[in-house]
This record gives sequence, C-alpha cells and structure tokens, in this order.
Amino acid sequence: MNLPRFEFLSPTTIKETLLLMSGYKEKLRVLAGGTEITGRLKHRLVTPTYILSLKRVHGLTGITQKKSEVVIGATTTLSEIADSQLIASLFTSVSEASRRVAAPAIRNVATVAGNLLQESRCLYYNQSELPRNGLGPCYKVGGETCHAVKGSKRCFSVYQGDLAPALIAVGAQARVQKTGSFRTVPVEDLFTDKGTNPIGLARNELLTEIMLPIRKGRSASAYQKFTLRGSIEYPLASAAVFLQEEKGGMIEEVRIVLGAAGPSPKLPEDAAKAILGKRPQDVKTTDVQQAVSLAAKAMEAVDNLMLPSSYRRRLAAVMTKRALEEALRSLREVGHAS
Repeated sequence: MNLPRFEFLSPTTIKETLLLMSGYKEKLRVLAGGTEITGRLKHRLVTPTYILSLKRVHGLTGITQKKSEVVIGATTTLSEIADSQLIASLFTSVSEASRRVAAPAIRNVATVAGNLLQESRCLYYNQSELPRNGLGPCYKVGGETCHAVKGSKRCFSVYQGDLAPALIAVGAQARVQKTGSFRTVPVEDLFTDKGTNPIGLARNELLTEIMLPIRKGRSASAYQKFTLRGSIEYPLASAAVFLQEEKGGMIEEVRIVLGAAGPSPKLPEDAAKAILGKRPQDVKTTDVQQAVSLAAKAMEAVDNLMLPSSYRRRLAAVMTKRALEEALRSLREVGHAS
C-alpha cells in the first residue's frame, strides 16, 4: 500500500516545531519513530496535509539523571531505554516494557513518545479502506455505530501501548509544551478514556519529556504482557505493578495498571487494599488473589481484538498476578539481603 500525498516538514528546534504545530493544527500529524503512524497512513486512517518529523529536532533525546528524577527525552528510542542500566536499576517495569516491544529493528527507531501516544486499535477499524468502507463508518471515523458492540453509544477500541502501564505504575510525569507555555501532568492524565480520541493532547501540544521520580527507600516494579507471538504484535493483555516500602518495612504504596484493557490504561486503586500496610514477606497467596480479582474487574474487554473477550479477561488476571508476584519477590529478596 502506498502512502497518501503530504508535505514533509523537518524542523530543527522545539520552538520551530511548536510554531508549525500551532499554525497547521488539524492538517498536521507528528512523526517520531514512525512505526505506528506509517501503518495508519497506508490504511488511510489519517490523511494529513503535513507530516512533521521530530528526527532533527534538538533537545528531545537522551536519558538524564537529576537529583530526584530521571528524565527521558520524547524521541529517545525504546532500544536506548531497554539498554539503559540506569533505567534497569531504578525502574524494572519500564526497562522490561521497552525490551518487550516488537523486534529489535523496530525498537531501534520507535520512540517513547510514539509508543506512549499511539492510537487505540480495533479489528473493525485497523483495516484498509475497502473492508472498512464495506462495514460502514464506525464512531472512530466519524460514524454513529460500533461494529464490535452493536447498539453501543460509544467506541470500544483498545489502547495497546506497552510503555504507558509501566510509566503510570512508577508515577511518571509528562511535560507537554505549546507555543508560549508548558504543563506537567501525570502520564495517566494524557489519556481521555474515550475510544474516538484516546489521547488528551491538543494539536498544538508536543510531548517533550517524561520524568520518572526516584523514590527514597525500597521499591520494586514489574511488567508482564501476553501476545500470540514473541515479537511484532501488540499486547492482548498486560499489567504493570509498583510497590513502595516505608521505613518500617510495610508496603505503603501499591500501583497496579492494566494495559490493553480499554481505550486507556486502567489504574484500579481499590486493588491495592489487600497488599497495603503489610510486609512483603507477610503477603499471602490469598492477598495476592484478592488484589488480582479487584484489578481484573477494571478490564474492559469486547470481541474486537485477536482473542475472545472472555479469554482476554482471564489473561489480564494472569498477567497481573505474575507482575505482582514478581514485584513482591524483588522486595523480599532485597529485604533478605539487607
């Protein structure tokens, strides 16, 4: 499939980039690594007048440690993150999520911003024009129907990014800029939970940095995902977990995040209740199962991906259990060593 015709823009500064985005807005789409948008262009899911490449823009790459945080530039590749000893030592879930995306050739060009801000997906939507037009327009392309859930009044497309659950779990923040101003928000606030428009950025806003807080004391994180094949595919179920201990050895913070669970990653806060306030070594199998059961209830699954929704719900519970057990095991091992 050929790409549609567009004008290619290649600015070299953030200021120039923001001016172009402010001027063209809906007529423009941003290209970071290009691994996600290229398929959307070929399928005519987007037909912009302008494509703006971030490849030559200075100041958007690199991993830097500051006093209380690690800063990742928006166009830092997933391979750079996966190979970073700093990320691996402080944020296991982020390192693992980066390492599990697709294949090495894709990770070498895919960026953290591109993976984070990718569109939601659906079998009825992510097709070429001919079969898509044969079905008729769905909510995601301006229609008034959902082919996955007949009679639904909203879109049930699924966000399948790997990095978002891991970043949300560790409490990462995002820096978003536009001409004349910027804002810093939790990564979870980048998402609208609306399938028709899952990313809550205006067309004149650019994600420039991700900030990961360095916690004091002992913490652990983990990421698990399921795909039908070992590479290339998007996760059909995924889970990230973060655990933080207080000085007395009790778990004072639990963050469980589900991926491929709806139009946005899910952060079921009530799932923490079974784990909070306990020492890692005192958490029982029944506590883990209770947390998993509460987390899995947040899973929003319909039959619009490669596996039946009922099976994906069970997979979500399994991925959550594995991630939670891995994080607990890490804390227990650290505690035993100390």
